[in-house]
Amino acid sequence: MRMHSGNGPHEDMDRRAIGCFDQALADVGLADDNRLRKVLHDYFAWATTTTLSRYYRSADDVPDGLPIQRWSWDGPVRGMGSDAI
Repeated sequence: MRMHSGNGPHEDMDRRAIGCFDQALADVGLADDNRLRKVLHDYFAWATTTTLSRYYRSADDVPDGLPIQRWSWDGPVRGMGSDAI
């Protein structure tokens, strides 16, 4: 998490990263599986636009022991690191 932090706001870069991720899914043939493509896209977009942009001021702002959000086919798993990445 710290390696992605402290780079300032970067909404345009986030949108481009999500687009590249979606293209990578297509390139390896995963875009043909609509359910898998959607859950992978949703997780990556969520992580990119919420958690990874949360600590844009400094990597020092990232709390020690920050849990990783668990994700299921239905989205975030509540109560399983839902306040974290």
